[in-house]
Amino acid sequence: MKFRTCILIVATLVLTGQSGISFSEDAYPEEDSYTLDTVTVEAQREISAERNAERISIQDEAAPVISTVPDILKHTTGLDVQGRSVLTPKSSQVRIRGFDERRSLIMLDGRPLNGTGVMGGQFVDWSALSLQGWEAVDVGKGAFSAKYGNTLGGTINLIPTEPGDDPAFSAHTGFKRYDTFSAGVSGSGKYGPLGAQLSAGYTETDGNLRNSEAERADFGSRFYWSWGGDGQIQAGFRYTDGDFNMPVENRKNQAGYDDAYPESGGSYLIGPGIKFPSGDRHGDGSFYTKERYELDLSVRKKIAGTDSELKLYFNNEDREDTVYSYDLDEIVLKREATPDRSWGWVTRFSRMFGEHLAGFGADGNYQGYGGSTYTFIRDDYFSKAPTDGNDEADGTRWHGVYLDDQWALTRQLDLYMGLRYEQYYGDRKIDAVAGYRNRRPTGYETVEAEFDENTLLPKLGLVWRPVGGLALHGRFARATRFPDNPAFYWYYGGYRPEVDPDSDLVRKDLTFEDALQYEVGLSYTGIPNLSLSLNYYYYDVDDYIRWIFGYSPSRVVYNIDNVEFQGIELDAEGKVWEDVYVFANFTWQDTKKEGDVLDGSNALSDELSELPEYKFNMGVKYQREDGAMAKLTLRWVDDRQVPYLRGSAYTDGTAVGSDVTMKNMDDFITVDVLCKYPVWKTDAVRGFLTAGVENLFDEDYEEEFDFPAPGQTFSIGAEIRF
Repeated sequence: MKFRTCILIVATLVLTGQSGISFSEDAYPEEDSYTLDTVTVEAQREISAERNAERISIQDEAAPVISTVPDILKHTTGLDVQGRSVLTPKSSQVRIRGFDERRSLIMLDGRPLNGTGVMGGQFVDWSALSLQGWEAVDVGKGAFSAKYGNTLGGTINLIPTEPGDDPAFSAHTGFKRYDTFSAGVSGSGKYGPLGAQLSAGYTETDGNLRNSEAERADFGSRFYWSWGGDGQIQAGFRYTDGDFNMPVENRKNQAGYDDAYPESGGSYLIGPGIKFPSGDRHGDGSFYTKERYELDLSVRKKIAGTDSELKLYFNNEDREDTVYSYDLDEIVLKREATPDRSWGWVTRFSRMFGEHLAGFGADGNYQGYGGSTYTFIRDDYFSKAPTDGNDEADGTRWHGVYLDDQWALTRQLDLYMGLRYEQYYGDRKIDAVAGYRNRRPTGYETVEAEFDENTLLPKLGLVWRPVGGLALHGRFARATRFPDNPAFYWYYGGYRPEVDPDSDLVRKDLTFEDALQYEVGLSYTGIPNLSLSLNYYYYDVDDYIRWIFGYSPSRVVYNIDNVEFQGIELDAEGKVWEDVYVFANFTWQDTKKEGDVLDGSNALSDELSELPEYKFNMGVKYQREDGAMAKLTLRWVDDRQVPYLRGSAYTDGTAVGSDVTMKNMDDFITVDVLCKYPVWKTDAVRGFLTAGVENLFDEDYEEEFDFPAPGQTFSIGAEIRF
């Protein structure tokens, strides 16, 4: 892979040299790069009646050596972040008000990134997404805007860097604990109506867990052509090639314990599931290689006074798995899989009519995947040899159409009204259990599974400014989320209590999640250099889809009656003295579920697991106009509880009748410090050295149960900009 990495970086440099383009890590004008008046940002985000949105600068929040989007978002109110090792992939890393990537819309420049989530593939693999070429992350909490569909949590949208008028170049490198190294180059420039932004990077780490090494190379490009005064065509291509090891369980009371690593659980990260012989599991050296590319094409133009935009996109992900036996220390399985092959389109139109900003748009998303092929299976190892899987092109199809209007009724009063129509269709043949004896399948039958539903979703928002600096807001929305690909398949292919004569449990017909969402709050900017905001939200979700392992033949998927989500978010930030800025925020959140008849842990807790009730963040930053910066941040997360069975956490719940208990995850406080100093400055060149410590006091903590987080981590880096 290192050879491919060199090719990527060399190709980027060659393209740059031939086109006369030089590189830049960010496209902010120079004065914006050092202006940190976030009070203005806070004031701007509350003037919209449409939704609760916040923009977070990647340059301000990123660590000098390896940062992912979850790292950027970990100090944001209402968001829960859950990482594993340094760069190990996992599902459910970011939750917006309790809803993870399965129920939130993740976007790249306004187009969906969410994948199918099948074959162990994550709905969003943050470990494979480089931050190069992106300047900010927009977080929209809740489904209050008619522009975005099939989401309950809200949106996370990455904002791309765009070429400035002057060519620019930047390169960076750095090292930190756990043999972690990263390097990259990026650049942008314009020539007449043409513009380009290019980047290439390489990252590697040993990780802090046993067998958690990761290595990633990435290349990104975006090309622009401006035409007709206000028109622009963009074409983008991103490529990632990575090797990711599968963390191996490490216990003092087990043979083969490695004291170089902490005690931890293990995870082979990928699917379909592997049925190891009794007592065995995946071992050291197990890894997978992932190649992923994303294509984008967009056109923007004002037509007859109407701002118009069309986006087309395509995602493809190929994977090769290599799995070792822990007991034999030999390869027992190799396979190839394509867990994501999705595409879609987005179109938006908007126009001013007096005091009205009227909008209209439509979008379509088509999710499918390739098959899985076993290229090697060790003889006489598996009791039943694994079998290949089939392709499923466009297994689910989702369309949406919306109308909305932002109306400035008076200077003090803004109104947002929206209406969205959504249609979802899925169909496939599935081998479903035909019957049970003693809770074990007696046979299978092929069923024609079909899901065809549509919804109509009203949205309403209001902002009132009674006095200078004070804004009060209220929002309401109906929101729905349709079953994803795995849920659609496993509802029919998993446990079916309706054909089990020993079960008296009743399962609903599979349907979509249906929510009513409410939010009220205020923001205040009447005190110079200070911004305050307070929000309360309440979401009432009917037919929430749950997913529990432990039922034969694998798991059960079902709708429960209801889940309530509510919370309070308090933010404060401002400038306290010349170049010194501070922020602090607090979150309280609570969940309560009803009618969950298939979760054995429901008698112990009626809350969704892993969500802390309280969180607190604070930070102070000193930054000069020449780029010198010193920053300290503190993060406190309350304790959490997870269902625990047979030595493992079952975060989604357990089968009825199982001997489940609740395990406590302790609260934790982490402190990070970072310093940056300009060591070279001319009219055309700037050089910086950075040094930092993550987890300054070496806190022993877990974001995910049974996977210790990295300890005290020193880092050093260098950056140069032309």
